[in-house]
This record gives sequence, C-alpha cells and structure tokens, in this order.
Amino acid sequence: ITRTNKLIQVTQPNAPYAAQTGDPVIGRVTSLTSSKWNISLSLSHSTSTSSNAGLPLTGINLPDGMQRMRTSADALSMREVLSEGDIISAEVRMVQGQSSGLGGGNIVLHARSVRCGKLENGCFVMVPSWLIARRKKHFVVLGGNGENDGFDGVKIEVLLGCNGGVWIQRAMMELEEMGESGGLSEEVQRIRKGHAKRPNTIEERIVCARVKNAIEALKMTHCRITPDNITMVVKASANLGFDVVDMIRPEVIVKITECTRNIPK
Repeated sequence: ITRTNKLIQVTQPNAPYAAQTGDPVIGRVTSLTSSKWNISLSLSHSTSTSSNAGLPLTGINLPDGMQRMRTSADALSMREVLSEGDIISAEVRMVQGQSSGLGGGNIVLHARSVRCGKLENGCFVMVPSWLIARRKKHFVVLGGNGENDGFDGVKIEVLLGCNGGVWIQRAMMELEEMGESGGLSEEVQRIRKGHAKRPNTIEERIVCARVKNAIEALKMTHCRITPDNITMVVKASANLGFDVVDMIRPEVIVKITECTRNIPK
C-alpha cells in the first residue's frame, strides 16, 4: 500500500515490477547490441518489457574515467566492460511509453553514480519485487558493531534493488566514506577493482551466507526485506544457536522470523 497525500495505491502480491524513474535495480546482462547492453531485471527468462531494460553505452563511465564522446572503438570493446552473465547495479533513467504508472514501457538505465556498476565478489539473491519497498537509501551496511548480533564484527553491504534483486558483499568502507556524491571516477574504479581481487575470508563468507539465508527466510514467510528485518533475523539465528545451513529448514524459519511478526504473548 502506497499513500501519496489522499491518494492510496494498492499493489497486488506477485505483481510484475513497475519501474519508476530513479529506482535502483540489480540485473544480469543477457546480450549486447551495437550501442547498448540488454539487462534482465527478473530471475525468469521472460521477454516482456517489464522485466528487461537497456543500458546504453553513453550511460556508463568509461574504463579510463574520461568524460568524452563515445566512439566506434568504445562500441567494439563493450564486452571488456560488461559481458553476458555479469551482474550490475544501475538506476532507472526513464521509462518510455509508460501509461498511468501501471508498468510497461521500455526501461532505460544508467550507471554513473558511485554505487552503480559491475558487481563482483559477492552473492546475488532474487526476491519478489513487492517485498522491497522504495526507501531513501537502498545501499546499507549491516553489522560490525562488535556485539552479539550474528555478524561477528564483519561489516556486510546489502544492495536492495526495487526490482527484487539483492546483492550481498563485504562492505567497501572507502566508498561509504565518499558518500552518495562520490569522488573521481578513477578512484572509484580503483576501489572496485581492489574489492574484486581481494578474496573473502572464511569469517566473511560465513556472515554473507547467514545474511543470504536470512533474506531467503524472510522471502519464504512473505516478510518485507528491510535492513531492520535482516538484522533481526541474523541476530535471532545466532542467539538461538542455528548454523547457517539450518536457517532455511522450515521449522527453523518459523523460529528465526518470529521477531519480525507482532505475535501476542
């Protein structure tokens, strides 16, 4: 349910993703054309316009970090930037031909901000888009407080895409310090390359897997995927003594997600 002044909009469960300008999304590159990448915004192999988008060559930062006109040489080297199967984060630039806000139309993306680009060295999860509400900040850092919260002092970054795509990775604190405005393109690319090349430790892998299973548990119980709910489920699973592999067992899911429901005592 979305309220705008006196206007109330009700979105039915399992409704297809209806893109809006400015939405952060996470998708997978499916193919390339002469001047753009085709991005799938859903886990299924649907060909509908509501689950596919286009990322033009002019909508990304070039590898050299220079702001210049795109040339035929850039078009020929597109696979060196993004190739089929790569997972990326981007923002919806516009929706062409959309009617009455009910979805449809051609979705055009761009990936120029600090948080957009190729995603590596992490874990991808797909959930129904209606489980992720639009919020002010979709890129959040969880854990690292040193408390008995299930994160064991590891900071994990979670990217919540409005299309239902969720990316989990070790937090890149240098990008967090830059803020949303970001720094030089060369510096951002240096940080991303360093993150991709540095392998995760055993502790970081375990915490990433625990966060992933917490999201899967929320998905199976049709609970909203929010930073607070993820943190509560991770903490509950650790306090109840459940291993990561046991978190997606049906009887365990009910117990670790109980903290997200208002159950009378």
